[in-house]
Amino acid sequence: MRILGLIPAREGSKGIPGKNIRILGHQPLIAYSIKDGLASKNLTKVAVSTDGEKISEIAKSYGGEVPFLRPKELAQDKTPSIDVVLHALDFLSKTERYSRRFVCCNRLAPSVPRVL
Repeated sequence: MRILGLIPAREGSKGIPGKNIRILGHQPLIAYSIKDGLASKNLTKVAVSTDGEKISEIAKSYGGEVPFLRPKELAQDKTPSIDVVLHALDFLSKTERYSRRFVCCNRLAPSVPRVL
């Protein structure tokens, strides 16, 4: 069974600017999610959806896949997380013929099921 671990990491955080690449402890914040995803026995792919080149570079250096840069229209303050998930699934399906049965994403709105 294929389970995609998707990590949304927007460049333009308003609350804590640059939070995804800020050092927490001894590594960037995004590294914790990537490492946990890669350590999971359940995820078959760990991908980062970002609109930022710096986030992309850091994510790759920690073993995360960054198959695309997210379009700016999907990286706005009010962009629904489900739109980010659907974009990633569509991209992976078209470019890698990657199909999934489930998606694990830690940023879905409370009204959206955690597993699609």
